[in-house]
Amino acid sequence: MKTILILLLFLNFTKPIIAQTPLEELKSDFDQITKSELMILGTFHFDNSGLDGYVPKNDVDIMSNEKQKELEEIINVIKKYAPTKIAIEVNKSNQKWVDSIYNSYLEGNYTLQKNEIYQIGFRLAKLLGHKKVYAVDASARSYFENMTEEESNEKQYGFIEKADPEAVKREMFLNQKFTEIYQKEDNLKAQISLLDYYLHINDNKRLLLGAGHYLTGSFKMGDGKDYFGPDMATSWFNRNLRIFHNLTKIQNSGEDKVFLLIGAGHVPILNFLTTSSPDFDVKYFKKE
Repeated sequence: MKTILILLLFLNFTKPIIAQTPLEELKSDFDQITKSELMILGTFHFDNSGLDGYVPKNDVDIMSNEKQKELEEIINVIKKYAPTKIAIEVNKSNQKWVDSIYNSYLEGNYTLQKNEIYQIGFRLAKLLGHKKVYAVDASARSYFENMTEEESNEKQYGFIEKADPEAVKREMFLNQKFTEIYQKEDNLKAQISLLDYYLHINDNKRLLLGAGHYLTGSFKMGDGKDYFGPDMATSWFNRNLRIFHNLTKIQNSGEDKVFLLIGAGHVPILNFLTTSSPDFDVKYFKKE
């Protein structure tokens, strides 16, 4: 019996010390860095400008009593996150204009229009007692070569003329499939509540699916020497990098809970930047 006890004690004291893996050790180092939180909510445009690739056919009467109640549901979900700063899709250069409109609204001298920056951004900010709403949008650097629009169009048509007919056919097929998705969602937003629709368009799988559209069509123009398609797409990625840059500028490290309301097409890139950033911990929009 003594032999068994001694053996058990020996085994207990000689257990190997499990060291952290290199990845766990690196993560531990970064866990010590104070970060702000960032929640990004992708939205559709309540007052469609017609500037997006797909022009909606179904309007949502956001000012109706039914939709106003549904908006309150969304605002209450974000309210639980308790953001300390609210950012909207307005160019940073227009901050003074945003300040003027928002202050007028706080003073009761401005009636909110149907755009989502007012109906969600301004209403949420007032509800939380914020004195400021932050404009963080940015214009993209349009092209990374010295090329006129005429030269760009000429080059684009040159690539189309030389393209393999079967490859063009595939790109047209892909574009049609994406268009069908937008059409279905255009109908869907008139059939379900705003909260359920927002949960749908902000689902990670849906966001990644939509991001794939930017990697089709003109993106594939090029011959291995001239990367015309990727260079054109660069402006879209550049714009989102600039937006994220603006977000880093409005937060105080480890102190803020930032909420960004922006067109859903921006979210896949911005989510990637947020999850990679040493400045932010990402928080997701959830019903519960």
